[in-house]
Amino acid sequence: MKSHYRLAVLLALAGRALAAETAVPTHLLKLADPNLEVTVWASTPMIKNPTNLDFDPQGRIWVAEGVNYRGHYNRQPAGDRIVILEDSDGDGVADKQSVFVQEPALRAPMGVAVIGNKVVVSMAPDVIVYTDVNGDRKFDPAVDKREVILTGFHGKSHDHTIHSVTVGPDGQWYWNAGNCGAMFTDRSGKTFRIGSDYSPGSAELGWHPTQIAGQRSDDGHVWIGGFAARMNPDGSGVHIIGHNFRNSYEQTVTSYGDVFQNDNDDPPACRTAFLMEYGNAGFCSLDGQRSWGADRRPGQSTPVAEWRQEDPGSMPSGDVYGGGSPTGIAFYEEGALGQKYRGLLLSCEPGRNVVFGYLPKPDGANFKLERFNFLTSNSEEAFSGTDFKGGSRGEQTLKVMFRPSDVAVGPDGAIYVTDWFDARVGGHADWDDTTYGTIYRIAPKGFRSKVPPAQFDTLDGALAALKSPSVNIRGTAQEAVLKHGDKAI
Repeated sequence: MKSHYRLAVLLALAGRALAAETAVPTHLLKLADPNLEVTVWASTPMIKNPTNLDFDPQGRIWVAEGVNYRGHYNRQPAGDRIVILEDSDGDGVADKQSVFVQEPALRAPMGVAVIGNKVVVSMAPDVIVYTDVNGDRKFDPAVDKREVILTGFHGKSHDHTIHSVTVGPDGQWYWNAGNCGAMFTDRSGKTFRIGSDYSPGSAELGWHPTQIAGQRSDDGHVWIGGFAARMNPDGSGVHIIGHNFRNSYEQTVTSYGDVFQNDNDDPPACRTAFLMEYGNAGFCSLDGQRSWGADRRPGQSTPVAEWRQEDPGSMPSGDVYGGGSPTGIAFYEEGALGQKYRGLLLSCEPGRNVVFGYLPKPDGANFKLERFNFLTSNSEEAFSGTDFKGGSRGEQTLKVMFRPSDVAVGPDGAIYVTDWFDARVGGHADWDDTTYGTIYRIAPKGFRSKVPPAQFDTLDGALAALKSPSVNIRGTAQEAVLKHGDKAI
């Protein structure tokens, strides 16, 4: 099967979901390490168009779906879903699926996080917290709780908006939003006004990002463009930690509190970077009124001009690698891959059909990021269906259908990658009408998944869970440890 069209025709003729072998086959996926292997953990019909994933302490994977993405806003009128997948017999393949929630308000949510019995869904204009009161993993409004803890993020059907939540080692919730703009009031009563010269095409919240660009927020600062923040779990105490991005898809926070992210380009200047606290990424002018191109000086290359590397006050740009469309990012601290990979930074780049790997090294006030292909279907770099190639369809081989949308470390220590299988990425477009998706697992050859039992109700159990390879499980453990007060010391 060579083309998107043939796949679609076969699907229509068969009248069924695509079988696992019609995804990007594992023999096309090349790993940097011959001691590791990639296997299919789950695929359609168990999941569709995965945008983001997280884990619960039992090793189940929770996935946000994007069937109703952009031009297909009403493809699934009942709304998109948060689905739960489980490998109940430990054979390395998911065999159970359930739906936690589906509702019309969910239209390609950009993030899901599982923190204790709270499921945090990032769906512009809101950050929604579903509390699974009875623990049955199915949202029931008669029993469970649904609360919007923040609202006011522009871009209801746009990628450049509110993204996923990650728990940091300080117990705070970290998140970011793209440069569609935001005007929201946190639970402490502070209002933040964050605009730029970027135009998402509408004023759906009664204001346009260009109208609030350069306005001061209640914390006394002027923030612009895409931005990252941390806050208390109840939505109070929002604290901006970096701004003036274009569109960072999400962030990863290490146990030392270092934050890494990637950021989309305008023309070819995508990057992976350390987010220096309070850093200005440089995409717009300091007042938010002009994009980088208006201030570009003679002789400046695109990477230098786009991220204002010759302007005072701009943070280091990190690894600028060219055209693309970066998505999920994760930091591997310890797990099944062994000591060789401790401190591995992973960044998904669906525009280039690859998950990049880095081993960050301190370098002055920054980190040195030397890039390698950790996982790719397209080592020949014959790219197509992406903005930096003009968005053309090109040759629709399976190797360009691998579009990794997220990457995360499981509680078993393996790496999991979601694939939004499609001939197109970026440009707010998708061409795959089958809504096909896959979750791949990366682990040593012959790996058998084993998830340590989680017992957050005891001090010893909570302390043991602090060792989890999964960042939000560590965040759940932190909350549990604190409940024991002085005994935890």
